[in-house]
Amino acid sequence: MQREEALEKIAWHHLKKLTRDEAADLIIEFFNEPLKPSLREKLNITTLVQWETHQPPDDLQPGNPIYRPVLIDKMKRPFRGATNEYLAQYLREMVGIQVDHIEGKLPGWLACPVCGYLTFETLGAWDTCPVCGWNSDPVQETMHDDPTGANGISLNEARRNYQTFGAVSKEKLAMLDPEDKKKYPK
Repeated sequence: MQREEALEKIAWHHLKKLTRDEAADLIIEFFNEPLKPSLREKLNITTLVQWETHQPPDDLQPGNPIYRPVLIDKMKRPFRGATNEYLAQYLREMVGIQVDHIEGKLPGWLACPVCGYLTFETLGAWDTCPVCGWNSDPVQETMHDDPTGANGISLNEARRNYQTFGAVSKEKLAMLDPEDKKKYPK
């Protein structure tokens, strides 16, 4: 199976499990995020106009097919950087699809400056590493000993914490999914 097909199958599996309120929340989130070109080309003109005004309709209907590309994209996000081996295992164990292996090139993601896992599409874009909890702060990633910033601790302290207990802080450790260490390449 090709990588993109695997991601689609996983996304549909998760989409079917969403409640109406969860779907509505994800669509509302979409109106406040930057629009990726790959998603823009899949959207209906009505959805694009709504996104450009950053205003969901008052009578938002999450089951409306015009929002399906948004929801599928949101369901794919946690799996986009996953290894092919992880995707194959997930399809077998969680989705119930028998697949021997996944083919296709992994995205060229960047290593987290704390844990070294390839979890960032771009460094310094304020994304959070799912493996260690580091928030990619461009200032802190330039000034390794500066605790001021998104993380509240310096990059060097976060690295020491990761070596000691597996996260940038004990608070973040409680919020991390241990499965993510199996998901991303190092």
